[in-house]
Amino acid sequence: MLPKIEIRAFGTLQVTRDQEAVTESDWHTRQARQLLKILITERPRPVSTDRLIETLWPASAPNAAATTLRSAINALRNVLEPDRPNRAPSRYIITRTPGYAFYLHEDIWLDVHEFERILDRAAKVPERQLLLEEAVALYQDDYLISDPYADWAQNERDRLRERYFNALLELSELQAAQGHYAAAISACRRILARDEVRENAYQSLMRFQAESGDSASALLTYERCRTILAEELGADPSPLTQMLHQRILNGEIAPAPSAPGALSHALPRPAAPDASAFVLPHSALLPSVNRPFGDIFVGREAESAELSDRLGHLNEGRGELVILAGEAGVGKTRLAYNLLHQAAGEGVTVISGSCQQIERKLPFAPLADAIGRYLHSLPEEALFGLPPASLAQIAQVIPSLQDILPELTPLQNDQLISPDEHRQRLIEGIVAFLDELARLRPLLLFIDDLHWADQDSLAVISRLAQRLQAAPILLLLAYRSDDLPENDALISLIYTLKRIEQTDFVEVARLSRAAVREFVSRFMGGVQIDAAALTDSLYEATQGNPLFVAETLRDLEERYQSCAPEADEDASRRRFSRRQMPALPQNQRVDEIVQERVSRLDENAREILQLCAVIGRDFSLDMLEHAAVADPVNGLEILLRRNFLIERPDERLDFSHQIVRQSVSDRLNALQRRRLHHAIGEALVQTGQADRNPSEAAFHFGLAGVQDQMRFHYYSVMAGEALLKTFGFYQAIEHFTQALGAMDVHPAVNGDRQAEEGLIGRALIGLGLAYESLLDAEGVTTTYRRLHTWAHEQEDIPLMLTAHSRLAATLELMGQQRESNALLRDLMASLLQHGAMPRSVIVTDLLERRRGIYSPYEERASRSWAPLVPPPPVPADPVQDILRLLDPVHAVQLLLSYGWTLRVQGQLGAAAACLERSLALAKETGQRSLASIAYFQLAVIARMRGDVEKSQELNEASIALNRLGDSTGELVSLWPRIASAFQSLHAGRIDEAEGRLRRVVLFLDANEAFRNHRNSANIGLGLVALARGEHDTAREMLQASLADAINLYPYTHVQALIGLADLAAREDRPTDSSRLLRQALRFAGQRSLIEEYVEVVLEIARLQPIHAPVRLLLQKTLEQTQIAGMIQLQRQLRDALEMVDAKVSVK
Repeated sequence: MLPKIEIRAFGTLQVTRDQEAVTESDWHTRQARQLLKILITERPRPVSTDRLIETLWPASAPNAAATTLRSAINALRNVLEPDRPNRAPSRYIITRTPGYAFYLHEDIWLDVHEFERILDRAAKVPERQLLLEEAVALYQDDYLISDPYADWAQNERDRLRERYFNALLELSELQAAQGHYAAAISACRRILARDEVRENAYQSLMRFQAESGDSASALLTYERCRTILAEELGADPSPLTQMLHQRILNGEIAPAPSAPGALSHALPRPAAPDASAFVLPHSALLPSVNRPFGDIFVGREAESAELSDRLGHLNEGRGELVILAGEAGVGKTRLAYNLLHQAAGEGVTVISGSCQQIERKLPFAPLADAIGRYLHSLPEEALFGLPPASLAQIAQVIPSLQDILPELTPLQNDQLISPDEHRQRLIEGIVAFLDELARLRPLLLFIDDLHWADQDSLAVISRLAQRLQAAPILLLLAYRSDDLPENDALISLIYTLKRIEQTDFVEVARLSRAAVREFVSRFMGGVQIDAAALTDSLYEATQGNPLFVAETLRDLEERYQSCAPEADEDASRRRFSRRQMPALPQNQRVDEIVQERVSRLDENAREILQLCAVIGRDFSLDMLEHAAVADPVNGLEILLRRNFLIERPDERLDFSHQIVRQSVSDRLNALQRRRLHHAIGEALVQTGQADRNPSEAAFHFGLAGVQDQMRFHYYSVMAGEALLKTFGFYQAIEHFTQALGAMDVHPAVNGDRQAEEGLIGRALIGLGLAYESLLDAEGVTTTYRRLHTWAHEQEDIPLMLTAHSRLAATLELMGQQRESNALLRDLMASLLQHGAMPRSVIVTDLLERRRGIYSPYEERASRSWAPLVPPPPVPADPVQDILRLLDPVHAVQLLLSYGWTLRVQGQLGAAAACLERSLALAKETGQRSLASIAYFQLAVIARMRGDVEKSQELNEASIALNRLGDSTGELVSLWPRIASAFQSLHAGRIDEAEGRLRRVVLFLDANEAFRNHRNSANIGLGLVALARGEHDTAREMLQASLADAINLYPYTHVQALIGLADLAAREDRPTDSSRLLRQALRFAGQRSLIEEYVEVVLEIARLQPIHAPVRLLLQKTLEQTQIAGMIQLQRQLRDALEMVDAKVSVK
């Protein structure tokens, strides 16, 4: 049976009666709802009438308040029991000495009561996890969050929050024990989102991250914990937290297996095809390997047997991880190939890829290439059978998927999440896709040359390795041990992977002398030779390195073939066996052997080989045909036959070994290399590859000499812009910086100059956006100042406006409003100079208003009580005026700035319109910090209009955005934090205010750029000292902050003057107090700062200075707030008027 009444107190109060919501109009009076909140909070205890009156009507006369209370109680009873007969007793709001009480009747369902009932039961029964999940689901938000400063709610809110946190921690432990680390980590983060100094949540989060294999995130969590505790509490992490941190650093927390269904917590699974109907076609993407002498494969029996065992485990449904390590040329890829070939024959899905040195700056490069080639190898109908959500995830790093699946709907990027979270989603998306493939058919994934891997690919491998126990995946990795020191991220990964139970670390050693003898014997076939002599010579020369052995035999064979080119191979080998074996040099370097072989090529083949070496990676036949000077057919035939190059199954070409490529490339002189880079860049352009992979084009044109510098500039900028879209911000900065530096050194001439000017603008904008994404305030400021100066020199009006928009956003974020205003003034002068001024009435109006607000204050001896000067009227349609002037991405800041200015001057309707449009555009264009500021300003407007619940909702949205980023989140939250501290001060919560203000000061301690914020926080701390009776400290702090008038926010400037006036009144200096109040009133009134003006008038009403026209000031100000629609300020002014009138009547 459904309850008759449902009451939800988690979040804002919601009452449902007979399944219909009680609306705002149903309450009749706000006090009735407040009464219900207080009575629920104190249930089942009664609340005295005196306490209710003191809480709800503190300024009313006792008799009048008692009458009002009875009326409110009756209204509340009527809301809950509309059918109750007149004068009949209430079943829910009962009269009990010394006042009233809330009775939880069986008709009523109360979420708070249900929450605690479920938690109490969870402690006693086996189905604890289900009950905990049910309980935490009830906790929608903190208790009665729309009354954040109500003293009567604070203790209950804290008590319930504590139970919620404990439930989440207990639930996270149960989830982690089952391997559901994503859910456990999410539970810990929910705690920290509400209480960022809760150290036991940091401890659990660190442990779960480390156990899930994400040690890097665990270490970042510790740093976050350390910083927050220092800022908020002035304390270090506890010894337990520090010990946990050290254990993670030492690799002592081994990754634990994830549960089979754990991925469902991280990636929503759409409705998938019926597993019984869809069978993934078998496909094997094998690597291209050098098999110089047919199928000769010796000396690897033990390693091959071990790998075969691992493959057997895979076919049994068990995940495995194998790491092959060894020096260059030792045969890691050849060993892996044998395993992959065997796996393909057993019906396993085989995907292979290799890391390229040229692609170390490209996120997810080897995985994107390998998975992309695999998907392209599948028939189209098979692609439609794969889960669309997984395909949509990986389409972000494999754009070509859109070409073969145009119906695929790419995931919409939430522009308001942090770049790091975007990266985490991509990592999880790739891992989830591989997991999906493995569930359809066992999967063997091979990644070669891991020493050249980018960090994002390594992160995917780390995450995937933690899932192996739950999925049939054999993850095979190979890297050069001699190149390992160059990749710190790989060193850390290997250290972590070695601790995973399924890991098999195989050190691939050189061939033994016996293995070399077998190699020689099989190579010579049935020919009778002195195998021992040849083996000894080979072994002494090569020390058993398989690549060296193979290259030496190639060299010897080619020498004898060159003596009798008409002979077939067998005849050549017979002669080779009869002739005297030449002495081979001890420890001959492989590049010397390679160069001897290269010297025997004809000129055409040698030129083709050199071209291929400079390409730097595998390449297509189209690329070769466009880049080669002469017809490459004959030369390519020779190179393939002599095993310099190999042809992959996808018809791309590659070197037989990267050492061969490096050896050929190193022997080129500078001019040869430059010309070849030019030819390759041209080929990339002609084949359309340059636009699809601008980083590669930029690389080649950058090394092609001065003649190609313009194209280097173009493709570098293009590469940076592409990387911005895939969250490769550091790599984007590198491309933009290189382009700008090159354009400084080699400026374009003649017809290219105009094109280069456009590239400079694009590079500076891109560089600024990259710095914004990385929360680098210094980088943003420097870049946009440079852009502003450059645009001014070019007389580029749109770019000047863009530069101003981005730079002003940073300056305002840093609290440098005066500098931002000066920038706007310079912009206006430039617009006037270039005849562009009539384009925007709003820019003119904004400048004039801000000039007035931030104009220097001149203290004058005056006994007048200044009026509030009405602000100028708002020009018609300010939003459209700004959007006509700027592109949406750059209009955000100007709309925000204008909205703030209108808000402080009391023009709330136009202010809200500008701020709402600014918010919408900020969300659309991914400007998280500006969206957060817009939310906060809209929350202030809602509060001024008297809509407390909406204000709280908007403020929570602002806070939620701030939590997504570390440094920028802190910067954006500084003003809201300062503002909330002043609200706490006004509400008498001194300790709370001091904590928030000290955190601001601590955060800014080493940053001179935020003097506005620091001075404002110090003013707040001065008022804290005043509230505690520490007069000397208060005077010192308030006067010191006022002395820095250039770097002072108008609101806190007025608060400082009010504080000094209060101090003077306390010290019985009425003349000084009156003077300071007149000064504050004049400051706010001349600038049309309506909220600041009201606060001064309220303080005048409280202090009652001699000769002050208190009632007149209150009445006039009340009229102006009524015109502005400021409900909250109207209430305060009416209460003050009632008090003044009451005092007059008593007299």
